[in-house]
Amino acid sequence: MDIQEVFDVIHAISEGFEENVLKCLDNHSGNVVIAISDQLYSGIDGDDNYLSPTYDDDPYFDLEGPWQNNSKGYKAWKMSITPPVVSSILGLNPRPDNVPNLFITGKFHSEINAKRAGDMLLVDPGHNDGPSIVSKYGEEILELSSRGVDYFNTEFLIPSIEQFYRNCGY
Repeated sequence: MDIQEVFDVIHAISEGFEENVLKCLDNHSGNVVIAISDQLYSGIDGDDNYLSPTYDDDPYFDLEGPWQNNSKGYKAWKMSITPPVVSSILGLNPRPDNVPNLFITGKFHSEINAKRAGDMLLVDPGHNDGPSIVSKYGEEILELSSRGVDYFNTEFLIPSIEQFYRNCGY
């Protein structure tokens, strides 16, 4: 390569790199949602912490209703409908039995979506129970954990960047 060709490659990379990354996020926003759901099923938030409150310390079980003072029964019921297992996408360990996974009918998980807005990817919890669940468990439930980031980078972002470099002549 002569100096002009090197300049052209560097110029092409500098002009399009950020947009390529944003396009990758946009194109694979559904995979981000899948990874978030996978980590939630394992009871993990975007900070790699177990979801809290746990069933053992959730004030919900102090309220009048069918589960009042019966977190043990609720845990047994949850074990029967969503038993802890190794996560299918991220390979996370099964959650402890007292850690919620925010999955009963699947409605909350299925309403999570992500879309590009300018130079960001916004993850939205939906409009039914989503906002109250986020209020209770924190915004971190809508973020990728370290395993989720590694998964996204390895499966989607790095291959996209490598293809972009090739397309720029590098």
